[in-house]
Amino acid sequence: MTQEDENVPQTAPRAAQQGQAWVACILRVAGHYRIGASAEHLKRQADWRGAALELQALARDAGLALAETAADAGAVTALRLPLVAEFDDGSVGVIETETTEGFGVSFGSDGGVITPLPRAELSRRLCRLFVLRPVAAAPDARVDLYIAPHDPHWLRKLITGDLRPYRTILLASAVSNILALAGVIFSMQVYDRVIPSQSLPTLWVLFGGVMLAVAFSYALRVLRGYITDAVGKRADLAISDLVFGHALRVTTASRPKATGTFIAQIRELDHVREMITSTTIAAIADVPFFALFCVLFAYLAGGLVWIPLAAAVALVLPGLLAQGRLRTLASANMRERSLRSAMLVEAVQGVDDIKALQAEARFQNQWMQYNEACATSAMELRTVVERLSSWAQSVQGGAFAVVVFFGAPMVIAGEISSGVLVAASILSSRMLAPLGSVAQILNRWQQAQIARDSLDKLMALPVDTPEFARRVHLPAIRGAFSLANASFGYAADDPVLKVGRLEIAPGERLAILGNNGSGKSTLLAGLAGLIAPLAGEVRLDDITLGLIDPADVRRDIGYLGQNARLFYGTLRENLTLGAPGVEDGQIVQVLGELGLLDLVRRLRDGLDHQVQEGGTGLSGGQRQGLLIARLLLRRPRVLLLDEPSAALDEVAEREFIALLGRLDPKIGVVIATHRLAALSAVDRVLVLNAGAVVMNGPRDTVLTRLRAPRSAA
Repeated sequence: MTQEDENVPQTAPRAAQQGQAWVACILRVAGHYRIGASAEHLKRQADWRGAALELQALARDAGLALAETAADAGAVTALRLPLVAEFDDGSVGVIETETTEGFGVSFGSDGGVITPLPRAELSRRLCRLFVLRPVAAAPDARVDLYIAPHDPHWLRKLITGDLRPYRTILLASAVSNILALAGVIFSMQVYDRVIPSQSLPTLWVLFGGVMLAVAFSYALRVLRGYITDAVGKRADLAISDLVFGHALRVTTASRPKATGTFIAQIRELDHVREMITSTTIAAIADVPFFALFCVLFAYLAGGLVWIPLAAAVALVLPGLLAQGRLRTLASANMRERSLRSAMLVEAVQGVDDIKALQAEARFQNQWMQYNEACATSAMELRTVVERLSSWAQSVQGGAFAVVVFFGAPMVIAGEISSGVLVAASILSSRMLAPLGSVAQILNRWQQAQIARDSLDKLMALPVDTPEFARRVHLPAIRGAFSLANASFGYAADDPVLKVGRLEIAPGERLAILGNNGSGKSTLLAGLAGLIAPLAGEVRLDDITLGLIDPADVRRDIGYLGQNARLFYGTLRENLTLGAPGVEDGQIVQVLGELGLLDLVRRLRDGLDHQVQEGGTGLSGGQRQGLLIARLLLRRPRVLLLDEPSAALDEVAEREFIALLGRLDPKIGVVIATHRLAALSAVDRVLVLNAGAVVMNGPRDTVLTRLRAPRSAA
């Protein structure tokens, strides 16, 4: 971060370089289709994915669908352009134009320059060929605001996006259900033909046939289970990726205030996952074949078919009538689980304070209250489901007995044979079996519906960069801030800070002073773009901050809040979290400037030391120093620091202030602090009080004014 640092050569593995070439090609194709993809966002994605570059995901982030096609140079025509090609030397380029001699190719590493490539050379060097097309029409500001709101059917579209596997599942279900009739026919033939004629050879033939049918039926059911599991896994991964990615990008102001509640919302994915498991899908797939069994039953036993039909109504009707009750209980259970989750997260985060205050009993009692309420609602829900399941089993057993009861007189009268009666009784149980699981399916359905409603609320929350939003891309940010009549707050009707006029020049060093609750942290969050102004305007480099691509803002604006934390992982992983391409030499240099090298030397594993969640095991000053180092490794152009030296001792604070003094003069620094020592690193001081600016001027002038009343006293 010093002036000399800019001369340090940057190296990167070939995988990362190829990733950036892919980014350039994808951006080139996106520009062809007038899609305003975020260049900085794609670059960051490529940096993190590295060698495991997922082209599908990278293209999707740019609003494009990617598909690989045959690497045949003869198939490259003007109608198919643009196409992305990978060549034998590992280079990637966009085939943009067709000429009389060949094609014009824009290689990803050439900055958009078109290189002529003869057809023969293309045919010789071409290894892979990709088609990229927009996943949606190009955005139009006149209509997209109205036609691209939150899609209420996002979950259904993800699950049923590809119906081909479901057709295979239905086909496997149809064949396996037909083969299952072999047992019914076998029983009928044995009673009607084998036993009266005492023909053992016929018995062996029939037995061999039914065993063959059983084997095929087993194989089909295993295959169906594998396909449904694969489809469920794919849907689960897609849903989880979408929901978690959306949750990470929800705006700060819209994020649920309780962490536990937020976690509980995401955890509702489990109920959706249960609904798309192979057991549920298989049970649903078997239900439609009840009609096929009814036709066969009527063909065999005539009027007795009304018995399984009546039993089916008796099976399904109570489940349908109980839907309202199931939904109420499922909703209540979800609410209690959310409250319990919120309380658990809060207790775990503050366990040291709970011990110090001897408040274990209070929190344990509260936990037991939430747990009892959750267990009670879950028990009531299980009671309803168990009653429905018990009723279903009773109806199935009763239907078997009723078929035998009414069928016996028909056998005596000679209307049907004893084999038909046995087959009909077996068939009645077989055809009612899928309906017996209706209670479980309806319960899972209601829980999935409640989970979907909860996830819908999460998916409807605004994100930093909405779909189709075309933000301004800035290759570099100077750091010139301008605030005019801006007010900030965390609720629309409750502003906590009002700034009439404030200018921060590029490279300026500014300190923000004020009492607790005066708005210092809120101002820094507003400058970082984490919260939008409730009124007024915030400009960055003469552009409204909200119109700039957030990826560009976060690339050049380094923000360190009071609640910044270390994550579970190695020390190196934590330090490179915002700069995955940084080298160990740079890490050592920054740690040395902050006086943290002794800490690393004392650790047995050095940079590979395992950091616990939240930095547990490190002192507050060590955590703060590592957080500052992590921020500096990103090489931002503006530093927004909220109480950066609050946990540092005097020696560490002096080293930190000295480091700020050695920064490139072009790097701006804004510090919110209570420590007077930090003021030696700034040129200007801004004083806040009760959410308003009360002083603003050169450091020495403001400090003199602040001390004047005390001197007079």
